[in-house]
Amino acid sequence: MMNAILGHDYVVAKVDKLVSDILTPNIQISNQQISQQLNSYYELMALNFDDELVYANSIKWFMGSCYLVCGNNYPNEVIWNEGMTQNFLTALGFYHTEFAAARTDFAFQEQRNSQSLLEYIKYFLDKYARLLIVRVDLKIKSEFANKVSVDAFNNFMTDLRDDLGRKRGCFKHLRGYAWAIEQGVDNGGIHCHLLLLYNGDKRQQDWFLGDVVGKHWVEITEGLGSYFNCNTIEQKRMYERLGILGIGRIHGNNNLEVKNAINAALYLTRPEKYEQRLKAWLPNMRSFGRGTISAS
Repeated sequence: MMNAILGHDYVVAKVDKLVSDILTPNIQISNQQISQQLNSYYELMALNFDDELVYANSIKWFMGSCYLVCGNNYPNEVIWNEGMTQNFLTALGFYHTEFAAARTDFAFQEQRNSQSLLEYIKYFLDKYARLLIVRVDLKIKSEFANKVSVDAFNNFMTDLRDDLGRKRGCFKHLRGYAWAIEQGVDNGGIHCHLLLLYNGDKRQQDWFLGDVVGKHWVEITEGLGSYFNCNTIEQKRMYERLGILGIGRIHGNNNLEVKNAINAALYLTRPEKYEQRLKAWLPNMRSFGRGTISAS
Protein backbone atom coordinates (compact mmCIF):
# COMPACT_ATOMS: atom_id res chain seq x y z
CA MET A 1 0.00 0.00 0.00
CA MET A 2 1.09 3.55 -0.64
CA ASN A 3 2.08 5.81 2.16
CA ALA A 4 -0.99 7.82 3.23
CA ILE A 5 0.78 11.01 2.19
CA LEU A 6 2.13 9.67 -1.09
CA GLY A 7 -1.10 8.58 -2.75
CA HIS A 8 -1.35 7.28 -6.32
CA ASP A 9 -2.27 10.67 -7.83
CA TYR A 10 0.59 12.36 -5.99
CA VAL A 11 3.14 9.83 -7.23
CA VAL A 12 2.03 9.90 -10.88
CA ALA A 13 2.23 13.70 -10.77
CA LYS A 14 5.78 13.55 -9.39
CA VAL A 15 6.83 10.94 -11.94
CA ASP A 16 5.35 13.00 -14.78
CA LYS A 17 7.19 16.11 -13.54
CA LEU A 18 10.46 14.19 -13.32
CA VAL A 19 10.14 12.89 -16.87
CA SER A 20 9.20 16.37 -18.10
CA ASP A 21 12.18 17.97 -16.35
CA ILE A 22 14.55 15.43 -17.87
CA LEU A 23 13.19 15.64 -21.41
CA THR A 24 12.58 19.40 -21.58
CA PRO A 25 15.54 21.29 -23.05
CA ASN A 26 17.15 23.97 -20.85
CA ILE A 27 15.81 22.56 -17.56
CA GLN A 28 18.71 21.86 -15.22
CA ILE A 29 18.34 18.82 -12.96
CA SER A 30 21.34 16.98 -11.52
CA ASN A 31 21.89 13.22 -11.58
CA GLN A 32 21.85 13.29 -7.79
CA GLN A 33 18.39 14.87 -7.78
CA ILE A 34 17.19 12.29 -10.30
CA SER A 35 18.58 9.44 -8.16
CA GLN A 36 16.78 10.80 -5.11
CA GLN A 37 13.47 10.97 -6.97
CA LEU A 38 13.91 7.50 -8.43
CA ASN A 39 14.50 6.14 -4.93
CA SER A 40 11.42 8.01 -3.71
CA TYR A 41 8.93 7.12 -6.44
CA TYR A 42 9.96 4.07 -8.48
CA GLU A 43 8.92 1.46 -5.92
CA LEU A 44 5.63 3.24 -5.19
CA MET A 45 4.83 3.63 -8.88
CA ALA A 46 5.74 0.03 -9.71
CA LEU A 47 3.77 -1.54 -6.87
CA ASN A 48 0.67 0.55 -7.46
CA PHE A 49 0.53 0.57 -11.25
CA ASP A 50 -3.15 -0.02 -12.06
CA ASP A 51 -3.82 -2.03 -15.23
CA GLU A 52 -7.41 -0.75 -15.31
CA LEU A 53 -6.26 2.84 -15.84
CA VAL A 54 -4.90 4.54 -18.92
CA TYR A 55 -1.61 6.27 -18.16
CA ALA A 56 0.00 9.27 -19.81
CA ASN A 57 2.94 8.43 -22.05
CA SER A 58 5.32 9.97 -19.52
CA ILE A 59 4.37 7.29 -16.97
CA LYS A 60 4.76 4.52 -19.55
CA TRP A 61 8.17 5.83 -20.59
CA PHE A 62 9.24 6.04 -16.97
CA MET A 63 8.18 2.49 -16.18
CA GLY A 64 9.64 1.08 -19.39
CA SER A 65 12.99 2.77 -18.80
CA CYS A 66 13.08 1.59 -15.19
CA TYR A 67 12.35 -2.01 -16.17
CA LEU A 68 15.15 -1.94 -18.74
CA VAL A 69 17.57 -0.96 -15.98
CA CYS A 70 16.18 -3.04 -13.10
CA GLY A 71 15.46 -6.25 -14.95
CA ASN A 72 13.82 -8.91 -12.76
CA ASN A 73 14.71 -7.24 -9.45
CA TYR A 74 11.79 -6.57 -7.15
CA PRO A 75 11.09 -2.83 -6.84
CA ASN A 76 11.72 -2.86 -3.07
CA GLU A 77 15.19 -4.32 -3.70
CA VAL A 78 16.31 -1.55 -6.04
CA ILE A 79 18.57 1.24 -4.85
CA TRP A 80 19.23 3.82 -7.53
CA ASN A 81 22.94 4.58 -7.59
CA GLU A 82 24.86 6.75 -10.03
CA GLY A 83 25.38 4.00 -12.59
CA MET A 84 21.76 2.86 -12.63
CA THR A 85 20.56 6.43 -12.85
CA GLN A 86 22.77 7.06 -15.87
CA ASN A 87 21.40 3.93 -17.55
CA PHE A 88 17.87 5.15 -16.82
CA LEU A 89 18.67 8.52 -18.43
CA THR A 90 20.05 6.78 -21.50
CA ALA A 91 16.90 4.69 -21.85
CA LEU A 92 14.56 7.63 -21.27
CA GLY A 93 16.50 9.75 -23.74
CA PHE A 94 15.09 7.74 -26.62
CA TYR A 95 11.72 9.45 -25.99
CA HIS A 96 12.84 13.04 -26.66
CA THR A 97 11.07 13.18 -30.02
CA GLU A 98 7.91 11.53 -28.70
CA PHE A 99 7.86 13.93 -25.76
CA ALA A 100 7.93 16.95 -28.09
CA ALA A 101 5.17 15.38 -30.19
CA ALA A 102 3.04 14.72 -27.09
CA ARG A 103 3.20 18.38 -26.09
CA THR A 104 2.25 19.42 -29.61
CA ASP A 105 -0.68 16.96 -29.69
CA PHE A 106 -1.92 18.28 -26.34
CA ALA A 107 -1.77 21.89 -27.55
CA PHE A 108 -3.63 20.95 -30.74
CA GLN A 109 -6.40 19.21 -28.77
CA GLU A 110 -6.72 22.16 -26.41
CA GLN A 111 -7.00 24.51 -29.39
CA ARG A 112 -9.85 22.37 -30.73
CA ASN A 113 -11.54 22.49 -27.33
CA SER A 114 -11.02 26.27 -27.22
CA GLN A 115 -12.67 26.70 -30.60
CA SER A 116 -15.62 24.56 -29.53
CA LEU A 117 -16.00 26.51 -26.27
CA LEU A 118 -15.62 29.86 -28.06
CA GLU A 119 -18.46 29.08 -30.47
CA TYR A 120 -20.56 27.81 -27.57
CA ILE A 121 -20.21 30.85 -25.31
CA LYS A 122 -20.60 33.27 -28.23
CA TYR A 123 -23.96 31.70 -28.96
CA PHE A 124 -25.25 32.56 -25.48
CA LEU A 125 -23.66 36.02 -25.43
CA ASP A 126 -25.46 36.78 -28.70
CA LYS A 127 -28.77 35.24 -27.66
CA TYR A 128 -29.17 36.78 -24.20
CA ALA A 129 -29.00 40.49 -23.44
CA ARG A 130 -27.72 39.57 -19.98
CA LEU A 131 -25.87 36.45 -18.89
CA LEU A 132 -24.97 35.59 -15.33
CA ILE A 133 -21.66 33.75 -15.44
CA VAL A 134 -20.52 31.73 -12.44
CA ARG A 135 -17.23 29.87 -12.06
CA VAL A 136 -16.51 27.41 -9.28
CA ASP A 137 -13.40 25.29 -8.81
CA LEU A 138 -14.29 21.88 -7.41
CA LYS A 139 -11.69 19.93 -5.46
CA ILE A 140 -11.15 17.20 -2.90
CA LYS A 141 -10.00 18.20 0.58
CA SER A 142 -6.27 17.58 0.90
CA GLU A 143 -6.70 15.28 3.90
CA PHE A 144 -8.95 13.00 1.83
CA ALA A 145 -7.10 13.18 -1.51
CA ASN A 146 -5.47 9.74 -1.07
CA LYS A 147 -8.92 8.21 -0.46
CA VAL A 148 -10.51 9.50 -3.67
CA SER A 149 -9.37 7.60 -6.75
CA VAL A 150 -9.77 8.91 -10.28
CA ASP A 151 -12.62 6.40 -10.58
CA ALA A 152 -14.41 7.94 -7.58
CA PHE A 153 -13.80 11.48 -8.87
CA ASN A 154 -15.25 10.50 -12.23
CA ASN A 155 -18.36 9.12 -10.48
CA PHE A 156 -18.75 12.42 -8.62
CA MET A 157 -18.51 14.25 -11.93
CA THR A 158 -21.13 11.97 -13.49
CA ASP A 159 -23.53 12.82 -10.67
CA LEU A 160 -22.80 16.52 -11.13
CA ARG A 161 -23.37 16.42 -14.89
CA ASP A 162 -26.68 14.60 -14.33
CA ASP A 163 -27.77 17.42 -12.02
CA LEU A 164 -26.67 20.04 -14.54
CA GLY A 165 -28.88 18.40 -17.15
CA ARG A 166 -31.93 18.46 -14.88
CA LYS A 167 -31.67 22.26 -14.39
CA ARG A 168 -33.28 22.24 -10.97
CA GLY A 169 -32.40 23.88 -7.68
CA CYS A 170 -29.13 25.82 -8.01
CA PHE A 171 -29.12 24.97 -11.72
CA LYS A 172 -32.57 26.41 -12.46
CA HIS A 173 -32.46 28.80 -15.43
CA LEU A 174 -29.05 27.40 -16.38
CA ARG A 175 -28.55 27.86 -20.11
CA GLY A 176 -25.06 26.49 -20.68
CA TYR A 177 -22.07 25.03 -18.91
CA ALA A 178 -18.55 23.75 -19.47
CA TRP A 179 -16.08 21.85 -17.32
CA ALA A 180 -12.44 20.84 -17.40
CA ILE A 181 -10.75 18.26 -15.18
CA GLU A 182 -7.10 18.87 -14.35
CA GLN A 183 -4.45 17.47 -12.05
CA GLY A 184 -2.13 19.53 -9.87
CA VAL A 185 1.59 19.53 -10.57
CA ASP A 186 2.81 19.71 -6.96
CA ASN A 187 0.32 17.59 -5.04
CA GLY A 188 -1.32 15.62 -7.85
CA GLY A 189 -4.78 16.68 -6.70
CA ILE A 190 -7.56 16.16 -9.25
CA HIS A 191 -9.90 19.13 -9.59
CA CYS A 192 -12.52 20.56 -11.92
CA HIS A 193 -13.05 24.07 -13.28
CA LEU A 194 -16.80 24.52 -13.72
CA LEU A 195 -18.29 27.34 -15.82
CA LEU A 196 -22.03 28.04 -15.55
CA LEU A 197 -24.08 30.32 -17.82
CA TYR A 198 -27.45 31.47 -16.42
CA ASN A 199 -30.20 33.57 -17.97
CA GLY A 200 -29.36 36.98 -16.51
CA ASP A 201 -33.01 38.05 -16.54
CA LYS A 202 -33.97 35.09 -14.34
CA ARG A 203 -31.01 34.80 -11.98
CA GLN A 204 -29.00 37.23 -9.88
CA GLN A 205 -26.63 37.14 -6.88
CA ASP A 206 -23.90 35.19 -8.65
CA TRP A 207 -21.77 34.99 -5.47
CA PHE A 208 -24.66 33.20 -3.75
CA LEU A 209 -25.11 30.80 -6.67
CA GLY A 210 -21.40 29.97 -6.65
CA ASP A 211 -21.59 29.18 -2.95
CA VAL A 212 -24.67 26.98 -3.34
CA VAL A 213 -23.13 25.09 -6.26
CA GLY A 214 -19.98 24.53 -4.21
CA LYS A 215 -21.99 23.21 -1.29
CA HIS A 216 -23.85 20.92 -3.69
CA TRP A 217 -20.48 19.49 -4.74
CA VAL A 218 -19.62 18.85 -1.08
CA GLU A 219 -22.92 16.95 -0.77
CA ILE A 220 -22.21 14.89 -3.90
CA THR A 221 -18.80 13.92 -2.49
CA GLU A 222 -20.32 13.13 0.91
CA GLY A 223 -18.15 15.71 2.63
CA LEU A 224 -14.88 14.80 0.89
CA GLY A 225 -15.00 17.76 -1.46
CA SER A 226 -14.19 21.44 -1.18
CA TYR A 227 -14.61 24.36 -3.55
CA PHE A 228 -13.42 27.83 -4.45
CA ASN A 229 -16.07 30.37 -5.42
CA CYS A 230 -14.61 32.73 -8.03
CA ASN A 231 -17.68 34.99 -7.82
CA THR A 232 -17.18 36.41 -4.34
CA ILE A 233 -17.16 40.19 -4.05
CA GLU A 234 -13.47 40.15 -3.16
CA GLN A 235 -12.50 38.03 -6.15
CA LYS A 236 -14.52 40.10 -8.60
CA ARG A 237 -13.02 43.33 -7.25
CA MET A 238 -9.56 41.90 -7.85
CA TYR A 239 -10.48 40.91 -11.43
CA GLU A 240 -11.98 44.36 -11.97
CA ARG A 241 -8.82 46.12 -10.78
CA LEU A 242 -6.87 44.02 -13.27
CA GLY A 243 -9.33 44.86 -16.04
CA ILE A 244 -10.23 41.19 -16.63
CA LEU A 245 -13.62 40.83 -14.92
CA GLY A 246 -15.51 38.36 -17.11
CA ILE A 247 -17.82 36.67 -14.61
CA GLY A 248 -20.97 37.85 -12.85
CA ARG A 249 -23.52 39.84 -14.85
CA ILE A 250 -22.41 40.24 -18.45
CA HIS A 251 -24.24 42.57 -20.85
CA GLY A 252 -24.23 41.51 -24.47
CA ASN A 253 -23.91 45.12 -25.69
CA ASN A 254 -20.81 45.81 -23.57
CA ASN A 255 -17.80 44.87 -25.69
CA LEU A 256 -15.32 44.84 -22.80
CA GLU A 257 -17.55 42.61 -20.66
CA VAL A 258 -18.07 40.24 -23.60
CA LYS A 259 -14.34 40.10 -24.34
CA ASN A 260 -13.50 39.40 -20.69
CA ALA A 261 -16.25 36.77 -20.46
CA ILE A 262 -14.79 34.92 -23.45
CA ASN A 263 -11.30 35.06 -21.97
CA ALA A 264 -12.58 33.82 -18.60
CA ALA A 265 -14.30 30.88 -20.29
CA LEU A 266 -11.26 29.97 -22.37
CA TYR A 267 -9.20 29.60 -19.19
CA LEU A 268 -10.63 26.07 -19.16
CA THR A 269 -8.81 25.19 -22.39
CA ARG A 270 -5.32 26.66 -22.36
CA PRO A 271 -2.71 24.87 -24.53
CA GLU A 272 0.09 25.87 -22.14
CA LYS A 273 -1.43 23.87 -19.26
CA TYR A 274 0.29 20.64 -20.38
CA GLU A 275 1.62 19.75 -16.94
CA GLN A 276 -1.89 20.08 -15.45
CA ARG A 277 -3.39 17.41 -17.67
CA LEU A 278 -4.53 14.10 -16.17
CA LYS A 279 -1.73 11.57 -15.79
CA ALA A 280 -3.98 8.53 -15.23
CA TRP A 281 -7.62 8.09 -16.16
CA LEU A 282 -10.34 5.56 -16.87
CA PRO A 283 -10.86 4.30 -20.42
CA ASN A 284 -13.26 6.63 -22.27
CA MET A 285 -13.05 9.22 -19.46
CA ARG A 286 -13.20 12.80 -20.75
CA SER A 287 -11.31 15.69 -19.20
CA PHE A 288 -13.32 18.42 -20.96
CA GLY A 289 -16.93 18.87 -21.92
CA ARG A 290 -19.70 21.37 -22.46
CA GLY A 291 -23.45 21.38 -22.70
CA THR A 292 -25.41 21.27 -25.91
CA ILE A 293 -27.24 24.14 -27.55
CA SER A 294 -30.99 23.72 -27.35
CA ALA A 295 -34.03 25.84 -28.08
CA SER A 296 -34.69 26.48 -24.36
